[in-house]
Amino acid sequence: MNTIINLSGKTVLITGAASGIGREAAKVSAQQGAKVVLLDVNAEGLEEALSELPGDGHHVYITDLSDPSCLDGVVDKIENDYGTVNGLVHCAGISSRRPIGVLKPEPFHRLMQINFFSFVELVRLFSKKRRLADGGSIVVMSSISSIRGFKAKTEYCASKAAVDSFVRCAAAELSDRGIRINSIMPAEVLTPMAMRARDINGTVGASNFNAPLGPSSPEEVANVIAFLLSDATRTISGTSIRIDGGACL
Repeated sequence: MNTIINLSGKTVLITGAASGIGREAAKVSAQQGAKVVLLDVNAEGLEEALSELPGDGHHVYITDLSDPSCLDGVVDKIENDYGTVNGLVHCAGISSRRPIGVLKPEPFHRLMQINFFSFVELVRLFSKKRRLADGGSIVVMSSISSIRGFKAKTEYCASKAAVDSFVRCAAAELSDRGIRINSIMPAEVLTPMAMRARDINGTVGASNFNAPLGPSSPEEVANVIAFLLSDATRTISGTSIRIDGGACL
């Protein structure tokens, strides 16, 4: 029986693959036949994630995305090892909780480096020299924080709004090569980072996402990532898909 999602013969690079959504996306992609390239700064988490992947041909690269200037060398290594890749998934990201009165440029810049600028640099590096195959797919994690405001979340919300704006521009620019680029906008996903945020929110009395259907699982988000990576979505581009449990109704 044919499956809608089939990644056989594809090579997919995933950042933030040591845990959470990135780790689950690596697992689902491998289950659907892809060779997976895993990037993260967490060496131990990467090795654990690698051990969970079915199939062979997967590889890990320890990479600190807080310094996008290092990506040039990493991308060269990936190109030497794998040649052209078919999919790029940016799941790496950090959060923050700082009221406007204590915002400072340095921590704001570090968050933007990881959540936004490193993604832009990866798209730039892979789209040049045709390191990303024609007809390939790019997926990035955004958030409903891109379109909703939350107290003390200025840095995080701004980074996700930047991601969604970039996706719309890049979709137009990359369309002549058949490359699609989309973002995914979840509300709460039950990842380790979300669990830590729940603890923080509880202590400061911050409101939650109030999603009628409740939080999403990393696997649900990973399934949508795999769908967008597949050839079943050749004309979906420049859009942001909400997986929010109805939080934005």
